[in-house]
Amino acid sequence: MRWQPLPTTVAGWIPLTLSTCTVSTATLYRHYLELFAQRHGDDDLANVRATHINDFAAWAQTIAQRRRSSIDGRSAKEHAIAAVRKLFTVAMQNDIITGNPATVIAKPRRHPTRRAPLTNEQLNDIFDVAADHETLLLRFLLETACRREGLLDLTPTSVHTARQTVILNEKHTKHREQPISATVTNALADPNCPLYAWTRRRLDTLWNRLGRELDWFAALAVTTHWFRHTTITRVEHRTGSYALAAAFAGHQLPGSTGTYINITVADVCWAFQQAGYGNHPLAQHSHRQQ
Repeated sequence: MRWQPLPTTVAGWIPLTLSTCTVSTATLYRHYLELFAQRHGDDDLANVRATHINDFAAWAQTIAQRRRSSIDGRSAKEHAIAAVRKLFTVAMQNDIITGNPATVIAKPRRHPTRRAPLTNEQLNDIFDVAADHETLLLRFLLETACRREGLLDLTPTSVHTARQTVILNEKHTKHREQPISATVTNALADPNCPLYAWTRRRLDTLWNRLGRELDWFAALAVTTHWFRHTTITRVEHRTGSYALAAAFAGHQLPGSTGTYINITVADVCWAFQQAGYGNHPLAQHSHRQQ
């Protein structure tokens, strides 16, 4: 095989940049890097200036402002800058360039989150207008508080039927064992379970359709993460334990104190019960039952 020189153009470095990212990050960055290539794909990296990147980020923000789920496109601008920073960082690591012009572009300050736990009345509204095959999805999102990638990466091998749990493969390839109800377990035991067929596009289509049927749903721009927020908040309220809520969410507790707190899968299953999702066979092994 003949040696091939490394590319020097923006477009040439996009595949190499994405190959260094996690699956979820690559999915996010690919959109913005492809947009960046529309303007500067044929340009040498050494010729791209901070003003070019700043103009591109503003353009990405304008595009995002047309979407229903965006307040003012600020997050799109943030992601655009982050994606281009990553591209130049990877090129620097390979000695193609000596500086990263994207680092001088300040990311916009984030809005305070509008996300709040869904009320029981709102959940009832959602389940009432959802189709039969969609209610299993909604139940899975609530029971597991999974991130979107946790659902999309779900396979039949993720399910531990005897333990009534599912292994979620999520952020930065972190795995966590999460309790589920007997109903969801039985559904997932079927290799043809519809939960294995969900895609990003199908999820977006579902949220858009529910938004057309429920005015408040559209106004809040509800997406997958709202269900995660709802369950984690419910766990914290019902158990009175921030540590349990963090474990249920798959978060690490901050600070040195967190290293002394050991939340087991059985404890998470106990929290599952307290949140109102039904009895769980592993909960009896939680020290909180003693």
